[in-house]
Amino acid sequence: MQVLVIEEVSHHFGPHQVLNNVSLQSFGGEVTCLIGHSGCGKTTLLRLLAGLLRVQNGRILLDGAVLASQTKMLSPEERPIGMVFQEGALFPHMSVADNVAFGLPKRGARKLAIEWLKRVGLADFAERNPDSLSGGQRQRVALARAMAPEPRVLLFDEPYANLDAPLRRALREDARRIIRDTGTVGLFVTHDPAEVLMMADNVAVLDQGLIVECGTPQALYDRPTSRFAAELFGEPQVFEGTIYADRILTPLGDWDRCALVDPGASNGDALLVVDADRLELQPDNNGILITDIQSFGRLTRVSFDATGGELTVIVNWPKDAGTAIGVGSVVRVVPQSGAVFASPAK
Repeated sequence: MQVLVIEEVSHHFGPHQVLNNVSLQSFGGEVTCLIGHSGCGKTTLLRLLAGLLRVQNGRILLDGAVLASQTKMLSPEERPIGMVFQEGALFPHMSVADNVAFGLPKRGARKLAIEWLKRVGLADFAERNPDSLSGGQRQRVALARAMAPEPRVLLFDEPYANLDAPLRRALREDARRIIRDTGTVGLFVTHDPAEVLMMADNVAVLDQGLIVECGTPQALYDRPTSRFAAELFGEPQVFEGTIYADRILTPLGDWDRCALVDPGASNGDALLVVDADRLELQPDNNGILITDIQSFGRLTRVSFDATGGELTVIVNWPKDAGTAIGVGSVVRVVPQSGAVFASPAK
């Protein structure tokens, strides 16, 4: 199994520290997603891996062999690494097949290009000009071109960001299948949490040049240990509360602390992060009054006469509520899961 190791890598542009002591392992046949806001360092890390930037501190290794360090730098063409860019970056003056064959040893290049076009469902487009293809087709050609040299690592720099949702889903599945079938290490940069949940085997969350959390998508969604990660996924609702022993007092009522992930928060002021999908309503005469309801599909925006004034939150509307819950109903808001963090000093 291929193993890509990023070991204590730091990078700066002038006085600006873009990456700070980043370490990460990625394995063959798996997709590791790098997620974070714009400017967090994820694309810089991809460029260091591809050999487009020189490593200033730390090392990058593949199966124990050093690809880059402060004293060694293999050129991009010397690295067994492919890359798929956001725009596909195809050569407009070449046919689709010639694009895929570009850079391959001449002997057998055409045959290999056609084989890869078959794998991405575009064998009938081999003689087409790239300008005649749709955005999704161009990205399939880009994937075939990146995989034709049989790289051991494949990097994706937000390649599907400009495509519509159904096409994005199909292309993600294509890429994920190919990575698994070939045993290639896949690293996928994105700022889309939904893409992470659908595509990743493992996730590295970056914030201001630091990896703040790593784990499987489900672990980060269910049991985040950083507020930054907790607020990335779903429809995060952030509440102020006060911890007393095994209870948390919130504007929406008294919550059981045991239902929430509690990364080190102690008694006192706290911030609670709960995905809207994990907030449920239950009729309760000792609860709080609903003053307004706005439904938009799976989730519902509900306003309450809460402690301290009106509070509007997004909740998972009960499927069997019928007319039992509506404006004027008194309910209890119950978190099925969430995370508690120490409140920052005011």
